[in-house]
Amino acid sequence: MHRFEESGEFEPEFQHLVVSNSAMFVMRFVIQRLVCDRLISQTNSLGRLSIGRSRSIDLATLRFHGQPLQKGDRVRLRVGAVGGVRRNGPSVAFVPFGGAAHFDVAGMTTRFSINRTTPDGSLLR
Repeated sequence: MHRFEESGEFEPEFQHLVVSNSAMFVMRFVIQRLVCDRLISQTNSLGRLSIGRSRSIDLATLRFHGQPLQKGDRVRLRVGAVGGVRRNGPSVAFVPFGGAAHFDVAGMTTRFSINRTTPDGSLLR
């Protein structure tokens, strides 16, 4: 499923986020809900993710201030390196029964990136 953006391009919408840790640190993360690119709320910590591991999150099961996401709501990852800094990932739109958005975290505790990838791990441009 896709949403038509103001730029005239179609933007994919997702129900699942798949996070892969290719970084040189154990990471912890939350999912943040955005409105007009402003943080509205976030989940409690979704735990730690060891080096070389992946995790899938079903956005339909999450609650923000007790409410489920609605079609078109925007979310992003916020990743923290255990013993290091925190970074925000790119945002994506939610839709029930949508596909999976894949993200890869790579780098060191003080300098890392969060990139959208294809299911096979190739970076999206």
